Amino acid sequence: MRSLARWTMRCARRYRFDRNPLRRRTDRIEAIAVLLTLLALLAGLWPATIAARMVYQRGVVAEREEPAHRSQVTAVLLEDAASTSTVSSQGAVLGIKAKVRWYTPEGLMRTEVTSVPAQAKAGSALELWIDASGRPTTAPRTHPQTVADTAVAGFGVMAGAAGVLFLNLVLIRWMLDRRRYAEWDREWIGAHDRWRRPRQP
Repeated sequence: MRSLARWTMRCARRYRFDRNPLRRRTDRIEAIAVLLTLLALLAGLWPATIAARMVYQRGVVAEREEPAHRSQVTAVLLEDAASTSTVSSQGAVLGIKAKVRWYTPEGLMRTEVTSVPAQAKAGSALELWIDASGRPTTAPRTHPQTVADTAVAGFGVMAGAAGVLFLNLVLIRWMLDRRRYAEWDREWIGAHDRWRRPRQP
């Protein structure tokens, strides 16, 4: 905490606007660029808040509507899960599926290959969510999922804006540094010429 406070004070002294004669024009331009970057970052809170609010509202609507179009049924595995696992060329398990059978709320029997828990055995029961047509689907959205998506959306917008602004500030500082080095080189050459100039008798 103390080191952060020292760093903050050092930045404040470096970029503050004063009448210090040692500050060059490039230093003042850099201070203005830093100030504008901070203001733009604060302005980025507005689109981040809008994005997070939109995601939250969509999530709340899905929480309210999805349970009405989805049902949870008990399915029976017709084969062992391990016998039908999908494996990549490197040997990694991409997904475990097996043939299962269930009955829809209307009493229709359905049989289909779907994702199942690892090491599930034939004859075991599985809780399955199905949509209005009786096909397997995901569980209805929960409020924690909505909150998590909202946080990710807001943070993503702010992180993207901060990244663009930081890269822009780095580019400005790089250009100013090149100008400073060129000015220093000219001043050193002038000083060298003055020092080597022979004194008049």
